[in-house]
Amino acid sequence: MTDAAAKQLQVDFDELCIALEADASADLRWYLDLLSGSVILVTREYEPDDYEGLTLQELLGTPDRFVVVPGSSEATVEDMRAFVAQLNDTRLKESLELALSAPRPERRFRAALGWLPEELERWHGFRLARVEARARTWLGTLGIVAV
Repeated sequence: MTDAAAKQLQVDFDELCIALEADASADLRWYLDLLSGSVILVTREYEPDDYEGLTLQELLGTPDRFVVVPGSSEATVEDMRAFVAQLNDTRLKESLELALSAPRPERRFRAALGWLPEELERWHGFRLARVEARARTWLGTLGIVAV
């Protein structure tokens, strides 16, 4: 679908990016409201009052309006690998590759960068650009362009 044919929607883009990075589980689901562009977090403690009285039954029973946001922490690790691949500093590259091969790679990756504020800032910019690109791509599959 071309941008001209796509529906323009004012999406809560920051929340959408958070939702895309979150692990999907039975206890944590994110939904995009295709009418308002809001992103709704559903947990065990879901309170309709937090979402203008929208009940869980209304949310789950209206799939043409509320779409599950496909969250995945695996994409974060993929982003980390892509970041490492473009590094020129051999020592840093080796250190981060080692972190990514260890148990709990996200935690170890962040710990390794924690001592290098400039590289940490570069990582955050790199990650944000990739998450935003994934968000726009996902919205495109729904025929939506965020405005």
